Amino acid sequence: MGALLTFEVSRIVRSPRFFLFTVGFPLVMFLVFSSVYGRSDPSTVDYLMISMAAYGAVAASIVTGSRTAIERQVGWNRQLRLTPLSSVDYLVSKVAAAMVVTLPCLVLVFAGGVLFEHVSLGVGTWTQLLVFCWLGVLPTAVLGLLIGLLATGDSAQAMGMVSMLALSMLGGLWFPLNTLPAVMTTVAQALPSYWLAEFGHEALAGNAPSLQGVITMAAWVAAVGALVVVRYRRDTARG
Repeated sequence: MGALLTFEVSRIVRSPRFFLFTVGFPLVMFLVFSSVYGRSDPSTVDYLMISMAAYGAVAASIVTGSRTAIERQVGWNRQLRLTPLSSVDYLVSKVAAAMVVTLPCLVLVFAGGVLFEHVSLGVGTWTQLLVFCWLGVLPTAVLGLLIGLLATGDSAQAMGMVSMLALSMLGGLWFPLNTLPAVMTTVAQALPSYWLAEFGHEALAGNAPSLQGVITMAAWVAAVGALVVVRYRRDTARG
């Protein structure tokens, strides 16, 4: 499994398009939004930094997982079934690869906060912030894999884009929820993208993730993970 994980990550990070659009774009958005809205209030800069880091992590994890559709189309997964690699190892390596490639998104936006917006946090707070946000990527990493198993090579990009935009907008990553109708907060709190950013806000305040957030994230991982297993078995049965 380690060899497959290394191969998956190295293949993705060598893509210039990945770094330009998936890793670089959230940083650009953060710098633009903070220059417009954050000059008069440092707390707004902190909020935007976490929101854009979360957006980048959601995008990277879904894009990475959805690439599985292309592999299925060209028969790469069938070739892997001829190796000693187990189904569990294959699926876990896919999710792990998606999580690994989200780290540059998080680190780059946080570095932008330090270098361009003079965000100043203690080492412990930065570590807590990075770890909480990174662990919060797990549900969308599993979701990206599900998209890759459901979609065709032609439709995977569109399905991934729609999912990413829906989670970002409805999860409150682009717009503060207090500016929207109250029902939108209820919707957001059912989504992993909301809690990914909320974990970051909690870390910034020196708090642990809330129990509601942990339960919601675990429910997403369990539900979507079950769908991944079912879909993968059907895919395997068809050969």
